[in-house]
Amino acid sequence: MKTKFVILISLAVLVVTVITGGIYYQKSQYELIHPIKGDVVEAIYGLGKVKSDSRFEVKVGIMTTVEKLYVSEGDAVEKGGALIKFKDSAIFKAPFAGRVTRVNHYEKETVLPQAPVLKIEDLKERHIEVSLEQNGALRVKEGHEAQVVFESLRNQKYAGVVKSLFPRDDEFIAHIDVKNLPENVLPGMTADVAIVVGSKKQVQLVPLSAIDNGVVTIKREGERRKKIPVKIGVVDGQYAEMIDSPLKYSDEILIKKKASQETESKEVMPRGPGKGGR
Repeated sequence: MKTKFVILISLAVLVVTVITGGIYYQKSQYELIHPIKGDVVEAIYGLGKVKSDSRFEVKVGIMTTVEKLYVSEGDAVEKGGALIKFKDSAIFKAPFAGRVTRVNHYEKETVLPQAPVLKIEDLKERHIEVSLEQNGALRVKEGHEAQVVFESLRNQKYAGVVKSLFPRDDEFIAHIDVKNLPENVLPGMTADVAIVVGSKKQVQLVPLSAIDNGVVTIKREGERRKKIPVKIGVVDGQYAEMIDSPLKYSDEILIKKKASQETESKEVMPRGPGKGGR
């Protein structure tokens, strides 16, 4: 009888251990969070390039020779200032104040028809061009707000507005007007651009990682775990707005942990004392 009693006790302990271990294993697989209330902003992202509002390039229609060059690369020129003169032609003058950004031919050199000879740009009035993917371009409209950040100026965000959206060589280009760009931001520089296409304030939000094919798994007080379909509104990179939400703020939402998170959990578990410890 004593032996049977010991066996029964051992089996009971084993069952409790297996059940406890199973519950711990299930819990360790998931992170539990509640829905939150907050603001959400949805944006289309792209890499933008700074462009001059005004550019002027000197070209000729016939083969000729440079007779006189009045400027060098990097020179500032005033409107109406002399730029270059070709053999048997009038002097080409600057149509606006700017800076010489290219000189391809010098005095006494031969110039071929339609070859670019000299270029000036207005470095004060600039905008940003962003090439968008088709899905993004379908959601962007004139007047949408944008935020611009330069990699080496991470502490500064510049506000912009979409002035126009147009196709160019099978690309979809958004022209972003940005005010108060620093003078050292030059044409050709790149910036990260976020164009805001939707926003909501003080709505119910759920992490995107909790949504699987339009369904979230929840644990509600007094009920078993269950799956609930949800309708998604505005989405940012982390959260999604819940529309006509069936969720309560007290609900616990199960989010499956990634492998790295599970490993980290195991590593930080308390262990027994080591050799010589108490």
